[in-house]
Amino acid sequence: MKILVFSDSHGYCDKMYSIIKKFVSNTGKLDYIIHLGDLARDAKFLQGQFPEIPVLYVCGNSDFSFDRREQQKEAEIGGKKFFLVHGHNHNVYDPDSLKNIAEQKNYDIILHGHTHIPREDYHNNTYIICPGSIRQDRSGKGESFCVIDITENKKEMGVKIIRV
Repeated sequence: MKILVFSDSHGYCDKMYSIIKKFVSNTGKLDYIIHLGDLARDAKFLQGQFPEIPVLYVCGNSDFSFDRREQQKEAEIGGKKFFLVHGHNHNVYDPDSLKNIAEQKNYDIILHGHTHIPREDYHNNTYIICPGSIRQDRSGKGESFCVIDITENKKEMGVKIIRV
């Protein structure tokens, strides 16, 4: 199972669109798209462009016109338990901020945005991942997104942050 994760696109959909098109043409398959906010309307754009691929999204601090109840979600994908959050209400600049959630809820993966800085951490059997920003990198290393690969037997999950 293949999942692409984007965050902080801030209205810049062209790059996500071309990444998805290239990914599908190279691999032949994409099972999910996840968008972690800023802006949720960008996730809605992707839903319209790729109706055959489920799109999950959460709202961020710049999503003024969307339902604020959409700021975090739990989802089960490929037999793995996901927690999706933009992060502006979770102090995600502190590397330890999401570790309590990981410990309490037994998630397989926590995905967040907001910082515009890629992050890959592993804590108590939980991946804590920020794909960075597809629009405005703050790490000084370039825009980025994430690919998650869950094996068919659902026992293994690979996470890779890709620089654009």
